[in-house]
Amino acid sequence: MNVLRLVGGNVKYNRTMFTLIRLFLLVISLAAAGFSFPESTALERKLTASLNPGCPADICPDNPTDSQVTLIYIRAEGTVDTIHYVWDFTGKPTILVALTERNASLTIRWEHFWQGEPESVKFSTEPKYMFMTVINRIFQFDDPNDKGLFTSDLPVHVYDPHQFLWNRTLYWFNEKDVIVALNANNDFLFKLNAYSSRDHGMDYPHLLHTSNSTQIDIVFNNVSAKFARPRFAIELLFVVSEQAVAGSNFQVTQRKGLDDEHTPGIFEIIDVLSPGAFKFSTGGYIEYRPVSYTHPERDVSTSTETHQSEPKTIESASDELNSTLAFAFYGQKLDSLLVQGMNISFGLSGDGFYSKTYYTTMTLQVGYGTPPVEQLSAFVLVVAGIGIGIPLALLIFGGLYVCIKKLRTQTATNV
Repeated sequence: MNVLRLVGGNVKYNRTMFTLIRLFLLVISLAAAGFSFPESTALERKLTASLNPGCPADICPDNPTDSQVTLIYIRAEGTVDTIHYVWDFTGKPTILVALTERNASLTIRWEHFWQGEPESVKFSTEPKYMFMTVINRIFQFDDPNDKGLFTSDLPVHVYDPHQFLWNRTLYWFNEKDVIVALNANNDFLFKLNAYSSRDHGMDYPHLLHTSNSTQIDIVFNNVSAKFARPRFAIELLFVVSEQAVAGSNFQVTQRKGLDDEHTPGIFEIIDVLSPGAFKFSTGGYIEYRPVSYTHPERDVSTSTETHQSEPKTIESASDELNSTLAFAFYGQKLDSLLVQGMNISFGLSGDGFYSKTYYTTMTLQVGYGTPPVEQLSAFVLVVAGIGIGIPLALLIFGGLYVCIKKLRTQTATNV
């Protein structure tokens, strides 16, 4: 009987150990399979794009090399609503994001729009929400203290984008992606992307986007230095279809990413949220990582930092924005809307200033709703699971082995 108990006990413990091994492998397999699914398909939209829609030949020549006019209109159509993007380079560069009912459309009265008249651009139905980001000015400033911070007391040279000569070098689209690239005065390069689904951008810093956002990449390339210690900054103005109310301001938040898999060495994400975005998740935002690159080969060794000021209300907004798409929509009504601005400067103490490489970048996203949240990829999760799971499995199986061996010894002694 003791012999039978010994054999039965070995079978019992062997089965237990085998079951635990199978369970462990099953959990790892399910985790790997589960996390390999796409991040999300709920926000997918079908894109259609048009260049200078309805523009007459006397304003927009048929030959693109003769045209200084670039206005891209994009419809991102969903199942219940439509996101509209307008990338306007007829005045100061403006990126518009609007949410409307599904069948709404955009109308441009080009003769009036070209003359800068108010209400020359409108939607067929009132947008549920509209958010615009205007690149109002670009600054080259002297940085004698080598801090990378742009302040009003520093010597500065101002570039007015309304005076730029634009050369459109790329315009491509299908129902999933839209890409436009422009060169301004052979100094500033602008690249814009719209997307149909959630994913990361192709270039560093690989921002996470959704079909509710559009990306802008700016390169300051071989711009002549005006100072001995030159750096750059940009001034962004934000216009939202929210009434200006005391105490209602854009909020700048800093959050940590889960990892730096997509942007090595940069764990931080900056969000600039309209009141509607941080109170009700139904507003506008810009998002970026606080990193700039000083070489076309973007990596950790060629990165530097960015710095942002706090958003401030723009007084006499209709005067400040009279040469923009925002004025074409609202005119004098701008003075009653929430219009704020902020500066973003580029550089880090000891990085050699702009004149070291004559190359600086800025990448940001403009979107509706709330910024997308990064999640660990399947690869990282599987690697982490293996890194933690194998030692844990060895510990468990080692403990079981010791217990089983001890029980065998005790049973053999009893026999």
